[in-house]
Parts: sequence; structure tokens; C-alpha cells
Amino acid sequence: MNIVVLGGAGHMGSHAVTHLAALPFVQNLVIGDRDMDGARKLAEIVGQKARAARVDVTDPEQLAAVMADADAVVSTVGPFFRLGGTVLDAALLKGCHYVDICDDPVPTMELLSRDATARQANVSAIVGAGASPGISNLLALKAMQGLDEIDSVITGWGTGGKEEPTEHAYNGASAAIEHWVAQLVGTIPIHDCGQQVQGKPMQPIEIRLPGSAPLTAYTVGHPEPVTLPHYFPAIRHSINVFDVPNAVLVLLEETVRAITSGRLTVPDASRMLTGALYGGELGPGGVWSAVRAGAAAARERITRKNYLPQIFALATGKRAGRRETRAALLNGHIPGGIGAITCIPTTIALTMLAEGEINRKGVFAPEAGIDPDQFFTRLAPYVVRDRASDDEGPVRLLIE
Repeated sequence: MNIVVLGGAGHMGSHAVTHLAALPFVQNLVIGDRDMDGARKLAEIVGQKARAARVDVTDPEQLAAVMADADAVVSTVGPFFRLGGTVLDAALLKGCHYVDICDDPVPTMELLSRDATARQANVSAIVGAGASPGISNLLALKAMQGLDEIDSVITGWGTGGKEEPTEHAYNGASAAIEHWVAQLVGTIPIHDCGQQVQGKPMQPIEIRLPGSAPLTAYTVGHPEPVTLPHYFPAIRHSINVFDVPNAVLVLLEETVRAITSGRLTVPDASRMLTGALYGGELGPGGVWSAVRAGAAAARERITRKNYLPQIFALATGKRAGRRETRAALLNGHIPGGIGAITCIPTTIALTMLAEGEINRKGVFAPEAGIDPDQFFTRLAPYVVRDRASDDEGPVRLLIE
């Protein structure tokens, strides 16, 4: 297959390029990016399969040209609310398959609205094939298996127990931080009493996985509570949550206050938050230095030993007339930072498509067209197992 990775020289896209270059079904790999120097350097690193191409996805002629010989397109270009439809429309016009890492709920539904067009073009377009959404959606399928009635599905993600973010984890991933911040401001889509409604972000929610003590997580805007009930209308309630150390929570709360009060825009606040978390410029006035110091003090006062897993799904409902709670989580963690955990699933989805394990046509979220068992079998080599677990597989199921 001839593959084009848009945003291929970026923090996310470069992970997709590196993994795709090693796969035998990939014959030619185009690294499409506005950063031509970065694309050329990456092409030299990954080898003969790859070549660099300058492309601005807002330019229809450049976008059409880079897709001219493509069998499939991987889009890591954001923000998806502005660029997602443009890239998908170009792929549908060309008649090539499409996979992206869209993690914004509003553009997700806009992209899904092109389902009929994609079916007519005999194209498979998978939206949100990353970590969350992506892995989380497929964990939700595992958690829901066996339930006759589904009351609630909660998807979530967190540090997996790491108190301090590592320097490489978000290095160069400022767009991911900005997306996160944007989904903590205003209202977010949730599923409540069988209907899509608007809820509040940063709301504390008690999460108890079977066999564990309850922990507090916080609501955040994400596609899972939109797409899961879309394909499984029996779900009555659905939210997405995150879990971070107390020190990071202090930073997030101050960030949201600064935005809602009008002191900072989302992009400015996101840059300052990145600096506060990982070092670098914190902005004028010393405000963020003080916030970071306060966060460090909070960490000293409150030592947490337990965290929610890196990615998980929790389903409650009834089975044979009895109430049951089921959780599915990775049996360990995926190292390498946000780029690896996001784009390894993307390349697996494309591999499954290339090898005939995904047959659905149209535009769809992962839970609608990807077999979770086949996916997690392919993901297993990338999961570093938790030493405390006796389970052999890549997914742990907890039931009570």
C-alpha cells in the first residue's frame, strides 16, 4: 500500500511514520507536512520507503497532489474542528482509505455524518483510532460483553501512577495540551438518561473498579460518550474522565480559572500550563511560578499510592437479572509518551484494514468496525506488563 501521513513530521505523526515504515504491507510512505526540513530529516531516518512532501492541508491543490497515488491516508493534523472535514473530504474524493486520531467530540460527529458518502466511495474511514478515543472504545466493548442491560459506561485515562510527568512525554505535544485545556472549559457532551446533553467539565466523580478502593476522577470532553451510545443505544449513561496527581490538578484548576475569567486565552493558558508542567516559559507576572510552587506543596502534603489505570473502561448493568460491574483495562502500560500511546493504535488499525480484518465501509468510530480481540492481540507486544498482575493477556477484566 501507498500511505500518506499528514502531519507526519510532527510529534504525533512521526510516531505513526516510524511504526508504519517497519510494516511489510507499506510499500511507499509519504511524510506530508508544512515543515519540509523536518519531513526530510525523518525520511532519511526511516529509510528508502519514505519521502517528504510539503503540504498545507488548507490548500486543496496541495492536498489533492499529495494524495494522488495514495491507497490510505493517516491524519494527525489538528485542530480537527477546523481541518478534519477538509482532509476526510479530500480522501473520499480520491477514494482512498482514511484513519485519524481525532479526540474532539464535535468534529467527530461532523466526520461521522459523511458515512453515506464514504460507503458510496467504497472507503473505510476510521475516526479516533488513537488511545482515547481508540483503545478506550475497544476496552468499553470488552467491559460490556455479557451484559444484557447496560446502565452506564465510563471511559477514562490517567497517569497510570506516575507522580511526575516526564520531559519526553509531552515534548513537542503542545497541541495535545491545548486540546485537553479546551475540553475543560465551558460545557461538554455527555450521555444521560439515554440522551445526549451538555454537562460540566472538571466535575469530581467517584470511580471504583471491581476489587479496588474508590478513587476520584474528573469529567472531560471526549468522543467516547458520544460515539458509544450512538452505536449502542441501550447505554443509559456515559462520561469520560481523567485522573492526575494532585499537583497537576492544582495547575489545571488555575488554568481553567484564568480562562473563564478572561485573563488568558486557551492557547496562551495551554502554553503556560505546558511550561509549568515541563519547564520552560511560564509567562509574565510570576503567576505560574507561584502556582507550580503551590502544586509542589500540595504533592508534599498528600501522597497518593493508588491511581486509575493508564486507560480503562467501566460498565455497569445486568446479566441474567443480576447487577454486574465489569472493568477492562490494559494489563500494564504503553511507554514512550503521548505520541506512542496515540499512534501505535493508529498503525494497528491501518494494518488490520490492509490485512482484511476490518471490512466495514463508511465513516465509523473504532467500536463499530474493529474486533477488540484481534486489535488487542496486535497491541500486546507494545504493552509493558504490570508486575503485580498474574494475567497473561494485554487486557485485564475485573468483574463483580
